[in-house]
Amino acid sequence: MLLVGTGMPALANDAASLRVSTLLGEQRSAVLLFESDELDPPALEMARSLSAESARVAAEPRGSEPLDLPLARSIASRISIGETLAYDSNLFRLSGPAAARAAGLSRMGDWYSATRLGLGLDKSYAGQQWVLDYDLNLVRYGAFDFLNNNASTAVGRWRWTAGPDWKGELSAEHREALDDFAYYRQQQRSLGVTRQYTGSAFYQVVPDWQIGVQAGQGSRRYPDGSRPTNEIDFTGVDTVLRYAPPSGSVVALTRRTVRGNYPNVPTTSGGQSESSFDQEELFADASLPLKSGTRALLRVGTVKRTYGRFPQNDYSGRNGMAGLEWRVTPRTQVSGALRYEVEPAQDFVSSYVATKGLRLGALWEYSPKLRVESRFEWRDAEYRGDPGFGVASGTRRRDRGVLAGVTGMWQIGPQTRGIASLTRENRDSNQAELSFNYWTVAGSLQWMF
Repeated sequence: MLLVGTGMPALANDAASLRVSTLLGEQRSAVLLFESDELDPPALEMARSLSAESARVAAEPRGSEPLDLPLARSIASRISIGETLAYDSNLFRLSGPAAARAAGLSRMGDWYSATRLGLGLDKSYAGQQWVLDYDLNLVRYGAFDFLNNNASTAVGRWRWTAGPDWKGELSAEHREALDDFAYYRQQQRSLGVTRQYTGSAFYQVVPDWQIGVQAGQGSRRYPDGSRPTNEIDFTGVDTVLRYAPPSGSVVALTRRTVRGNYPNVPTTSGGQSESSFDQEELFADASLPLKSGTRALLRVGTVKRTYGRFPQNDYSGRNGMAGLEWRVTPRTQVSGALRYEVEPAQDFVSSYVATKGLRLGALWEYSPKLRVESRFEWRDAEYRGDPGFGVASGTRRRDRGVLAGVTGMWQIGPQTRGIASLTRENRDSNQAELSFNYWTVAGSLQWMF
């Protein structure tokens, strides 16, 4: 299954960022089609649970009891309602008050509210599962009301099996979201729409061994006309060999090919924008249980990208990640991961970015109804390469960033929970206009029926 997340680059050419993930049983891997290497802020949801009881209480009660809806009794359903109130001290990720005044803004921060309405349907029969999910998010801002938007997400999946040896999935997704202002350096609304269609099939050759193919195609569009040259069409195919013995270990070897095309990029003789790219990857993932509640995570791979118009933009590199999840006590878990990644970054003085990162996390379960999660991230990104456009090259861009966040969840009742989050991020760049810092505070009430 291929999934696309969102994030926006600050650079003029490589625009929107699409991260494609594949699901290999329980194992996820991700490939970056083009730049999206922000310090991902913690969302208003908990990452995972430690105990089975906590997982049962905190999880959405999908499929537990059919509601009084005009549905067959074999279909389970859920309705969710959420209300979030948040404050962001630097909504547009500006370098400071002077940059805000230059952009004609009277302030840097703003309050906003987000109302979420969700509907889910889940039907299983004869080894097949059909899942439909729909979410509508209504976001309203205080001072910056021109950012008000209604964004919807609709996902349909058919998880199929054929006999004891074949399984797979077909899915269709429609996702709408505002561009991230850490990348989209304009003070206007830019609502991106991503559509994706995917399919996968896995065959169990012998016990514990599977081979499979996963394929998908999709697009990113801006119906409001805010970023026509950032629209993209993409396709991808994975060939996977996977080993998953009863011990709980998972090892997967994946060969991936991806192609992207920018349909609205001008291709005149004087244009300096890329119109398409091809990307190839080979990587291995491993998830290895060391003892009860403790797991090692490893990833190594290579990536190569070639562009359609300017071969000087081509690049290749190696990626790697090593992490550990450690259950210190029955109620406490800590984790850490080191990574090195090579990703595209199109501008006039660089063609790719090499990123080193560190992530630390902790999860404390005070009781089945109260949990607290904290997170720390450090990132060092060096912009490299030589696009060779004949433009005088200045100092290479280098960004360093730190993000810290804490999130708490309280299960108020069987169908009601409250979540609070506090986040602080600071980025320093040798290009002063790209530096910023901000903090956010948010609280949410969620009801699930």
